[in-house]
Amino acid sequence: MNRMILVSWPLFSIYLLSQPWLSNYVNNSYFDYSAEYDVFERNGTLQEGAPFSRPGMCDTPAKYIHCTDGQDFAALAMKARGKAVGCGCGEGFLGEGLCPMTSYGFTLSDFVSTEPGIALMLGLGFFPLLGTWKNTLMINALAKPSKLLESLHVGSMALFQVSYILWGVASCCIFPTAHAVLTVLFLGGFLAHWMITALICVACMGVGNIEALVTLWVASASIAIITLGAIPRILLTLNVMLGTTWFWNLNYSYGSYAFWAAEAGGLTWTFGAYPLIVLIVHCFPQYSEMGNAKYSREEQAVFALVYSEQLGSPQESQSLSEPAPSAGGP
Repeated sequence: MNRMILVSWPLFSIYLLSQPWLSNYVNNSYFDYSAEYDVFERNGTLQEGAPFSRPGMCDTPAKYIHCTDGQDFAALAMKARGKAVGCGCGEGFLGEGLCPMTSYGFTLSDFVSTEPGIALMLGLGFFPLLGTWKNTLMINALAKPSKLLESLHVGSMALFQVSYILWGVASCCIFPTAHAVLTVLFLGGFLAHWMITALICVACMGVGNIEALVTLWVASASIAIITLGAIPRILLTLNVMLGTTWFWNLNYSYGSYAFWAAEAGGLTWTFGAYPLIVLIVHCFPQYSEMGNAKYSREEQAVFALVYSEQLGSPQESQSLSEPAPSAGGP
């Protein structure tokens, strides 16, 4: 299981962090691609004109697509594809990447609004997300926080998990309002989870072992990335709420990628906490809390990367965790 987590996390991260380039490469190269379909008559012969094809995977006229950063989408499409068509919501390999379609710039939601996009994200993220749950349970086991902190720690992860599932179901193409609310919930839940994780590590464990140190760094990086990337959305939301134009619109040039980078970078770091711990503990076991003799060998084996004879058999582990009988005992 740990090996699967360690292998799939880089694939998940590469996919998230390459979405703008992957979207443009595949959509621009294959926007007019269509599979061929055979249609048979009642007598079993091919219908005249078969095989049939469809217009392409991106066939929305450019006049229906508007760049929120002020660029001319028709001109962008003609330059990239030689035809004034775009990938409408749900079309293409990934969502349209020629220019941002959301008021605060590119978003993870836009890229994964297609079947391949959301399937790759949920599929590649399965094992890393499982590792995030294992990391949550591991930190609680090592740090032994108060019942309140432990409940908040697991509860914030559960909030993220439920919101994340519903976010994947409520596509931004079909349920845009629900999708926007769930985006805030799952990012907020994850942000709260890592703030609680950092608090537990510092207050209950210190930073004298690898598990706490890696978790603290991941928590700090995730909090910083998600907070900074949310600034463009926060500023525009404040303008709408207050009915003013006091705050800047950062949706242009590289600023258009800020919110997407926060989502992709935040998920990359947070999903990577557990595989990083497993890898570093494997390389530097002498600095690991899990290598402490107070943990049974079965407990240590749960977080091992490779099988080691030193972990012993269950019988040996039990004998290490129980007091030895006296010489005169039965």
